[in-house]
Amino acid sequence: MPLFSVEAIDIEGNKIRRLFEVDSENRLLNILEASGLTPIKIHKLPGFFKYLNISKFFQKIKKAELIEVLDNLHLIVQSGLPLNTGIMDLAKDAENTAIKDMLLDISFQIQGGMPLSQAVERYKNIFGDVVISLFKIGEETGTLDQTLKDAAEHLRKIEDIKSKAKQALIYPAFAFFSTLSAMIFWLVYVLPKIIEAFKTMNIELPWTTRMVMAISEFTQNYFFQMLGFLVLAIIIILFLRRKFFKFKYQSDKVLLKLPIIGIILKNFNYAFFAEYMRLMISAGLPLYQALNIMEKAMNNSLFKVAIRNVREEIEMGESLSKALKKQNLFSSLIIRMISVGEQTGGLDTQLSYIADYYYKKVDYITQNIAKMIEPIVIGIVGGFMALIMISLMGPIYTLISQIGKM
Repeated sequence: MPLFSVEAIDIEGNKIRRLFEVDSENRLLNILEASGLTPIKIHKLPGFFKYLNISKFFQKIKKAELIEVLDNLHLIVQSGLPLNTGIMDLAKDAENTAIKDMLLDISFQIQGGMPLSQAVERYKNIFGDVVISLFKIGEETGTLDQTLKDAAEHLRKIEDIKSKAKQALIYPAFAFFSTLSAMIFWLVYVLPKIIEAFKTMNIELPWTTRMVMAISEFTQNYFFQMLGFLVLAIIIILFLRRKFFKFKYQSDKVLLKLPIIGIILKNFNYAFFAEYMRLMISAGLPLYQALNIMEKAMNNSLFKVAIRNVREEIEMGESLSKALKKQNLFSSLIIRMISVGEQTGGLDTQLSYIADYYYKKVDYITQNIAKMIEPIVIGIVGGFMALIMISLMGPIYTLISQIGKM
């Protein structure tokens, strides 16, 4: 859709500038009128602005707001209100301008005779493939109110799973940087003062003391260079992950093998996969189409490739459970339960059990992450402090021995 730059006056007399992404200037004028905006200047931006995708900087809709929109749409359909009227009312009450503009555009599209599923498909980057597929199925089967409710509950559960996984990952990162900061503090500020005293003594220093002195001096002299290198390395890694799929694939493979972090990521992706598949299978989507959407929804590249391979296997006549088993990525529990679901005709039920099981596992890890990390932190800190104590006690013991010989 074309991108328009608009300068307008709002109902309070304030001059505002906004970007709108709509299919025509006439529709833009309708949206401005419904929003209570009087246009002063309307300028259609050149095509390369669309290519740069700068509208994303102005169109920020949080998942919680999208869930609220779906809940409200469910109530509108359930109550029997005309869709375009109900959505127009939602738009008037919306505080987020991105939501307001989106709902107004959807309302005008419906008013022009377009089905809801086609109207929201224009905002695929916001709703996602799964939700849009549910809209289409709901319209075809006459169960739009239920599919809207299912979509809202699905997004709510997915966001909850993501939130718990993030909480579980934050603690290891915090523990790592806290431990690293404490070690750097000792190496840069505490040890140099003690080492300076050792240098004035005419004693032979043990190799452990000389090693710690060298590490301390190196850290003290090159601290900012090391910090800059670390920041640069992180930026380069993030850039490579975004631009090169092979690099992202290999780095994701490393992350899945890390202790604790790998467990969190695997359980999250298992829950994510099962919840998405449950919703799509329950809604009546063909398995091949559900896997195609699932592949796009997956962020982890290992799971993305695995699901693509599963889809290709199913296209050649393989069962879902056998195709998953060939990937050597999914747990035996998932494969076994899906196999049972295929045999009994209750695949959606089995997927629901799997999603709940791994959701609880992620929740358990979130609640107990401190206990899991504690031994590792104690081991690192204990080892570091033991090295410091050995390096400090060695020269003191040597000095006492020399004094005793006098």
